Amino acid sequence: MSTKIIFKSEDEKTFWEYWQKYIDINKASSRYLKASLDYVVMLSKTNKSFFKDESFVCTVNNQPAACVFLPIEKKDGLFTVSSSNDGYVDAPLVSDQLVEKEIFKLIDEIANKNKIAKIMFSINPLENDAKPYNHLQKYGYFDTSIIKYVIDLKNTENLLKSCRKGHRSDIKDMINNPDFETFFITEENPDYKIHEEYRNLQYKCAGRVTKSKELFDIQFEKIKQGNSLLVGLKYHGKNIAFSFFEYNNGKVIYSSTADDPEYDHFHLYHILVFKAMEYFKEIGASHIDTGQPSCPSRQFDYYPDAKQLNIAFFKRGFGGDFMNQFRGIKYYSTTAFQKDLTKFSKEYISE
Repeated sequence: MSTKIIFKSEDEKTFWEYWQKYIDINKASSRYLKASLDYVVMLSKTNKSFFKDESFVCTVNNQPAACVFLPIEKKDGLFTVSSSNDGYVDAPLVSDQLVEKEIFKLIDEIANKNKIAKIMFSINPLENDAKPYNHLQKYGYFDTSIIKYVIDLKNTENLLKSCRKGHRSDIKDMINNPDFETFFITEENPDYKIHEEYRNLQYKCAGRVTKSKELFDIQFEKIKQGNSLLVGLKYHGKNIAFSFFEYNNGKVIYSSTADDPEYDHFHLYHILVFKAMEYFKEIGASHIDTGQPSCPSRQFDYYPDAKQLNIAFFKRGFGGDFMNQFRGIKYYSTTAFQKDLTKFSKEYISE
């Protein structure tokens, strides 16, 4: 068996060729697309926390066997494998258990070489190689798993009926009101001007610049590549709200939303999510990962505020169920561990 490690920093062209080949063969979600990884790195650079990228692929007999995304950030004097200031990184994709052991051994070596304080990995339950247990624990990771809500499209005959009663009422009201109209922006009709409206509404909704224009441009590229959907809502012909979804290989991720606060008295997002459900069911998608927040309670390293818990409750009004979102942190530094324990004590135990 001939095994080879190819680091992105050493041969980026070959790295991406094998990475994409693995994604295609193993039908990975959009979280592992090049644009998604570029987005994470760009966000880290925008936040001035990016240090270096130690991502690599492993090949066995010239075939891709593992994909490992390892962006290193520096914050408060500590180096971590994380995204956007202490966010989790999608866990390595590995096709073989023997390779998996060697991969995690190499990750430890990289961590020691770079004086990493902690590594934070998260496992998407919709990945084809997702196991029914948190395999990160086998390699010394502290289990910080939570649950997430996933909308079921494949096993739901009547999407509207599957929704919570209040959601059904709000959706019907929008459908029957001629003042409102929904529309889709896809690779078939990419419209940068409309996408800019979405960007500006997100700023207006948040009351501040939430992320750079370059990050929004990456999202627009995903639309052009056929890996994202922008659902818009018009009121009397004016665009007043948007929801952004990512998808690949039949797996959908509910990514972000934006609306004009002047129209907050309407239930805007119910119809946007529902229309996305119809769209994705029609093209053969199986599930929509609603992302976080969707877990209904605080856990270690998951501390939603009241607003986020309301968002989680809203997401759970659509037909689906909870799935495990396995997560793990490996601590290489006592300082990093004590820092997280202090936050846990403050955010959770004091409640």
